[in-house]
Amino acid sequence: MGARRSSSRGAAASLAAEPSSVSAARQLLVQVLDAADVRGDARSNALLVASELVANAISHGSRSGDEIDVEFALQPHLVRMRVRDPIRGSTTPLALTPNEDRPAGRGLQIVERVAEWSERVINGRREVQAEISF
Repeated sequence: MGARRSSSRGAAASLAAEPSSVSAARQLLVQVLDAADVRGDARSNALLVASELVANAISHGSRSGDEIDVEFALQPHLVRMRVRDPIRGSTTPLALTPNEDRPAGRGLQIVERVAEWSERVINGRREVQAEISF
């Protein structure tokens, strides 16, 4: 894990754009959720959304040697997460319509069911933000 900061209300890190960073991001989020005693569906949903956003940033927005940035913050009754990538891909994140024949592409559909999410470009990096109320 690269540069990292954390407090009782949040954490942030720069991670290598590689599959093992999904687990590293989840571990960082677990620390934040544990500090605030977030349990149940909110916890499960937050971990699921974080995994999906980080995996997308690695698979679609980065290439080998890049870094992605993750940030997790807790507010009263809200988990906010931000994932930033260097925009190496040519597509914009979107929740695809359900299709049983599609072999992939269901992640943002799932995110959309449990979180409010958005995408924007800041300083040449794509930021996908998701918020989960609890």
